[in-house]
Formats: sequence, C-alpha cells, structure tokens
Amino acid sequence: MTGKKVVCLDWVVEMGRGPRTDRNGSRKYLDETAKSPEEIQGEARRQEFIQAEVREALASLVEDEREFVELFHFSGLSYAEISEKSGRPVYRLEALHKRALKKLRRELAPLVEKLYDFEPDGSSTRECIICNSPFRPEIDLLIKYKEDSETWRGIIRELRKKYGIRIRTPQTLIGHQKYH
Repeated sequence: MTGKKVVCLDWVVEMGRGPRTDRNGSRKYLDETAKSPEEIQGEARRQEFIQAEVREALASLVEDEREFVELFHFSGLSYAEISEKSGRPVYRLEALHKRALKKLRRELAPLVEKLYDFEPDGSSTRECIICNSPFRPEIDLLIKYKEDSETWRGIIRELRKKYGIRIRTPQTLIGHQKYH
C-alpha cells in the first residue's frame, strides 16, 4: 500500500476512537455519550445542509475541475494516477487543482461565515482591485467587449486614466474576467 493515499469517510476511523471511548481511549458508558433525539435530528439536518451546499459548490466548477476534485479528494487517486488516466501532465493537474480549490473556497466562504461566524482569509474577491472598485460595472463592460484581436494595453491605459486603477499586467484583467 505504499505510495497510495488512503481516503476514509468513516468518522470512527477519522476520530481514531469508537463512539463509546474518549480521547484517552477510556471506555464510557452509553448514557454518557447518548444524545437526545432532537440533538440527533438537528445534527442530521445540519449535515444534510452542509452536504447540499458542498454539492452545489462542486456543481459550480467546470467539468475538468469537478472531475479532478472527485478523483483526488473522494477517490484518493494521486496526481500520477490521474495524469495517467487523463493523459494530462502533472503540472497541469496541479494548476487545475489550485484553481478548483480557489473557486470552492470562494463559493463556500458564505457558508463558513454563516455556520462558524468566521470570515475566511484570502478571499480572492476582497483582494481583486477591480472587484473593490466603485467602477466595477463599467470595467466589467470594458473587459467583456474587448475584441480578441485587440491587446489589453488600451484597456490598461483607460483604467489608469479614467478610473485611476494601476494594473501592470493583463493577467489581472484575465483573472478577474475568468474567476469573478
């Protein structure tokens, strides 16, 4: 089993203990771990809600990204195995993985804030100079209607002159267009 990643979705194994043992491995009696039917139903509803939100976030990914996430995170395949299966080089899979996780973080950030009263750091829309601009609708239109034969230089110049936004490379615009 060397070189293989073990994927286990069983909570008992993940916790490293059974439902009637504490963290030290000491046995507990049934009444100490028993939960009321209301608590069990509440946890089940919460779990179903979280699963539905995660499924929805996964559905927002493009097919390649979703397939990779399922193979890597749920099936436990390695980069090399997915590369062999898909015919893509490992470095492309790494980029695909990074892009998919970034999208999932962005999609699931509101859920994390709602459930845990915690604002995740590094949300890409907070860092995006275009998303933070009060002129975002106008800028989005500029980007949207750029001709394929046209370079980004004119748009970068217009952003600087008209909106006071200094962008050095087209990658910022391309990234905004693609991910926001």
